[in-house]
Amino acid sequence: MTCAAIGISHAITSLRLVRANAELAALRKRLELIEVKDTDHIAARRLPSAEKNVHRWAIRLPDAKSKLLYANWGSSQLSGIRDITAKSARVFELVVDSDTHEATIAIRANRNPNDPKWGTLHVEHGGGSSVIAIDPQTTSLLMGDMPSRSEAIGDSPTTRTAASPITLFATESTGDPKFAFCLWLDKRNEPDGG
Repeated sequence: MTCAAIGISHAITSLRLVRANAELAALRKRLELIEVKDTDHIAARRLPSAEKNVHRWAIRLPDAKSKLLYANWGSSQLSGIRDITAKSARVFELVVDSDTHEATIAIRANRNPNDPKWGTLHVEHGGGSSVIAIDPQTTSLLMGDMPSRSEAIGDSPTTRTAASPITLFATESTGDPKFAFCLWLDKRNEPDGG
């Protein structure tokens, strides 16, 4: 009877250990998503998303106060959109975990149910979120209605020096007129003399 109890206990403990090891491996994999050998660098990696028109990233910043999240769009090429001094650029503070220096960023484009030409852009930026109304051209671009080319951070971690910007997602129409959208991390736009 005692041997049977010990055998059952051993089997249950072994099963729990296998499950715990699987969970530990999943957690290790999550932490290794944006492993940075030099902790003075910033890093980003795309996270999976099952939803259409949702883009997610994990980011790691050595100093959360040094970077802001920027989003901008308009009738221009990407080079004109990716500008922290543009009056039309939307700026978001980043909140990162104090232990890991990581945060998750996500954007989701939706059509307005009352007028499908217009839309909304939901931006989640490490603990905060914003909802922005977007015009018909931006809605069309983000929903994939117009021919475009895109660049984005991929599954493998991308690292940059702490002073460098890092583009998470950018898309630009391939026809005329040009129209573009960009989401990127960059330095704070310090006023002159700062």
